Amino acid sequence: MEENLIDSSKYKISLISLDSRFAVAKGCRNGEFKINIPKKLKNVMRIRMATAEIPLVEYTFSLKNGNTTFAVKIGSNLTFTKCKPIPDGNYCIENLVCEIEESLKSVHSGFCVEFSKINGIVTISNTSAYFEIYLASYNKNIAKRSADWGIGYNLGFREFKVVAQGDDKGGFFIKSNTVYNLKPSPYYLLQLECPESVENVTHPLLDDGYLSAFAKVILKNNVYTYQFDDNSNLMRKEFTYLAPQNIPYFFLRLVDTWGETVDMMDIDWSVTLEITEVVNSKTFATISNTYSRN
Repeated sequence: MEENLIDSSKYKISLISLDSRFAVAKGCRNGEFKINIPKKLKNVMRIRMATAEIPLVEYTFSLKNGNTTFAVKIGSNLTFTKCKPIPDGNYCIENLVCEIEESLKSVHSGFCVEFSKINGIVTISNTSAYFEIYLASYNKNIAKRSADWGIGYNLGFREFKVVAQGDDKGGFFIKSNTVYNLKPSPYYLLQLECPESVENVTHPLLDDGYLSAFAKVILKNNVYTYQFDDNSNLMRKEFTYLAPQNIPYFFLRLVDTWGETVDMMDIDWSVTLEITEVVNSKTFATISNTYSRN
């Protein structure tokens, strides 16, 4: 809404810059923070996210995300052997297959992990030993997901427990079902409380669950770079109250696709909010009476 379309005798539009560096409280390594307002905002009718400046620092592969662990069963063994987890971080496909191969070789020297730049398929093979591999997270809550259930999902496997097939050279192999995907999340959800939750986005989850948020922030750039959202994508990021509200503080939280608070690794981020306040007593009375409860 353009300010020149607003009757300035009735409404006031202002900007509030919220930067985690000036927070009075932080959580989840800066994935959420609270900022008190020096002067309480009164009779607020509308909140709009004008900009967001968010560095994309959360690792794609991490123990928290449940996609750094896997296990293998060799030959006639009855149990799986847990392999050394790959280190938390962001990987290109070359580095990722090297880490996985090194971990598998510590269990059996015949393992080899390869990928194709042409079709995006990952192949795990063993020159001599039959094997089965478990590619889901050790975290049961993550492993039961229909997607993002472990490192195998990133590698393009769509079954978390895979049995090797024999090849014509006396070895054994498995191949991914689809192309590998090592990219970070394409979006975050921004939750806002001031003090009540400001809910403008509904994000369905599994089993009829859902989470609510104030805005969906699109992440366009690569890892370790700032993501700038200036509303150029035209996605609605605003909320209008039914009746004027007083705001003493803002509490912001970034959550991922699954509703988990983003680990910002103690890196700061900021949001600018556009606030519309009612400044005319007659307008205030009219709005309040219109939506008053009987």
